[in-house]
Amino acid sequence: MSELAESIWRSDHRPGYFGRRRDAKTAELNAKHGEGRWRLAWVAGAFDFSFEKACTVFYEESYLRQLSAHPLEVDFICSFGECIDNAPTNVESGLDYTKQEAFSTHIQDIAVRNVLRRLGRKFDGPPDSLLVIRGVDSNGHRFGPGNVPFITPGLISQPSLVPAWGNRWSVEDFWQSNKWVQVLK
Repeated sequence: MSELAESIWRSDHRPGYFGRRRDAKTAELNAKHGEGRWRLAWVAGAFDFSFEKACTVFYEESYLRQLSAHPLEVDFICSFGECIDNAPTNVESGLDYTKQEAFSTHIQDIAVRNVLRRLGRKFDGPPDSLLVIRGVDSNGHRFGPGNVPFITPGLISQPSLVPAWGNRWSVEDFWQSNKWVQVLK
């Protein structure tokens, strides 16, 4: 991040998991700090990362490492027609992390799509068969961010803010523990 940008933003607090409260939390932060006067950033060491950059640099790279090491899991994923997190409309996001149309932020489905592309693979299953990467009762639970090891566990801020459903040192642990609300100075 540029020196100018670092001088404009001040890390205020780590808000933890938003989930289905994303829109309510955004409204609270707008009320408290003013719309456009705060942002979310993922802090790793001396660097701040935007949502999209953090998705690519940390989330996607963790998924790439995990899936590259487990080709049979890639075969399993490719046996479906598509993957989603929280709504069938998630497929409309394609490879774009910023296309967030559902009630809560979904990243793992987009990361899987991007990783498949990078591996030269694609969904080969019936178009109506969905791999749901969500809770323990979903067919893709093992690919959830709470189960995928984080690529650089030493970067995870402590104390951990991983939700109860996620594992320590996972992508989700990084995502929640390193997420900061930053406000304009």
